[in-house]
Amino acid sequence: MSRAALGLALLCLLAGCSDQASPKRDAAPTFDLPLIGGGSVSLDALRGKVVLIDFWATWCPPCVLEIAELNALQKELEATDVRILAISIDTVPADELAAWVKQHGITYPVAVATSDLATDYGADAFPFHALVGPDGQVLERLESGFHAREELRALIARHTR
Repeated sequence: MSRAALGLALLCLLAGCSDQASPKRDAAPTFDLPLIGGGSVSLDALRGKVVLIDFWATWCPPCVLEIAELNALQKELEATDVRILAISIDTVPADELAAWVKQHGITYPVAVATSDLATDYGADAFPFHALVGPDGQVLERLESGFHAREELRALIARHTR
């Protein structure tokens, strides 16, 4: 292999070569879910917004640890078109979950779903985050696990500049 070909191969390896102009995006699985505290939320109602979906559960220590990060991020994003939506996969009665949410001071909306919806989004463990664009397409999925506010802010910034 010539030096030029080797250099090109190395460049492709480092930069990521693809025959596609942009990464394939897929439609986010739709939902219409009850919200803790009343009302409901649907993916259709969130069209036009960038939505950070956080699949979580009360029994998940990293999920609980992440509440402070998401509360702070929620405050930063108040004046933007970015929304945070937590989707609990807990199976406890709604009134118990509502009391838990209040006790832990969650300031962003919390909906309730089954783990099937989380699986539809690609979750294999919790917490799991997906960023959905204003057009209802999944922009990016993060690896399962705790993510600090800076990581979540960087995720949103990659898709909202």
